[in-house]
Amino acid sequence: MNNKFEIPPLRPAPRLRAAPEAGAFGVVDTLRTGLVNRRSELTQKHPLEQSELLYDLNQHQIKLGMARRVCGAALPLSLQAERMYAANIKRLPGIKSSNLHLEVFTGVDEDLTIEDVFDRPNPWEDLPQHPRGTNTA
Repeated sequence: MNNKFEIPPLRPAPRLRAAPEAGAFGVVDTLRTGLVNRRSELTQKHPLEQSELLYDLNQHQIKLGMARRVCGAALPLSLQAERMYAANIKRLPGIKSSNLHLEVFTGVDEDLTIEDVFDRPNPWEDLPQHPRGTNTA
């Protein structure tokens, strides 16, 4: 577990993406590394782009830092432990887990996103129906 409860910097350090290396035959493996964008190799990303990518993690670290300052080190440790346990809860093999405990713990269950409307089919649509369950007389 990460015991560092400091508030993250608002401006993360810019990182340049390394160019993919040539493979055994002297050619970049595009299927594994993806298409190369030369602009991203030459210029840095905007600072807000990196901040937005890590928004949820930054908010979690800020909340842990504030809890440490107000209540001491025990509360952030217990919150991290509960989050870790909630993330590790799985169902039996073959059944997809909904991660409801983690969503409730992080507050994601209250957010209405585009995936909630269009991207999640009903889990019962894919199950095969028993032939005797249909009432055809």
